Amino acid sequence: MTAQTSERPYFPAPDVVRHDNGVRIESYRRDGTEVRLTFIPPGAAVTDRDLTRAQVGMIVRGELSATVGEVTKVMRPEHDVYVVPPQIALSAVNSSAEETVLLDITRGEPGEKYPAPDGYFLEPLESRKFVKMDVTFFLADWIELMIADIPGGGQMPYHKHSHEQIGICLEGRYEMTVEETSHELRFGGTYFCAGQEGHSAENPHTGMARSLNIFIPPRYHRVPKQDEGQEAQEEQEAS
Repeated sequence: MTAQTSERPYFPAPDVVRHDNGVRIESYRRDGTEVRLTFIPPGAAVTDRDLTRAQVGMIVRGELSATVGEVTKVMRPEHDVYVVPPQIALSAVNSSAEETVLLDITRGEPGEKYPAPDGYFLEPLESRKFVKMDVTFFLADWIELMIADIPGGGQMPYHKHSHEQIGICLEGRYEMTVEETSHELRFGGTYFCAGQEGHSAENPHTGMARSLNIFIPPRYHRVPKQDEGQEAQEEQEAS
């Protein structure tokens, strides 16, 4: 069963597919990039993969045993990330007693290269404060992931940059604006922001909101370690 996709490029409605083994997939697309939330019941396996595309994934809830190439890892929520280049096999199984939610990004843009880290898996690079938010970063050569806690009343001011940005709401709800369009995001809600498209985020509620933000290419870690001058410049760019 498939839901109709919105014509708005910034906040597309999901396509929804249900498989016979109980796996349900919500898929959000813009151009050559797809964001998927896959709900995997206990005992179910996920093996479908388009080998022409790169794939990056993180567990949002539960636990998953993932095998990339010949490397297998039990992934923990918001801690382990796989980075799979084209032509490399990926399979996963939920061997726990609870439903697992997998969030992944697939991409295949002409002319882009998608190298993978040694061993295919990433752990958090660093956690710190940024624009009064608690943030955690994961970094590969071509993609950067940032988990951000947006406190009640918190906001990311309207800004633009050359990097493509994609965001997914992981918890709570917040208002996202891209160019002239605003939308309240709740769990799974996704936005797509191309380079130089203005955007901002605000949490007008009292509870904390949590989001995953994806930058292609990496935005905040363009060099291995930032100095104070670079961090100050980043905060100025975000204002």
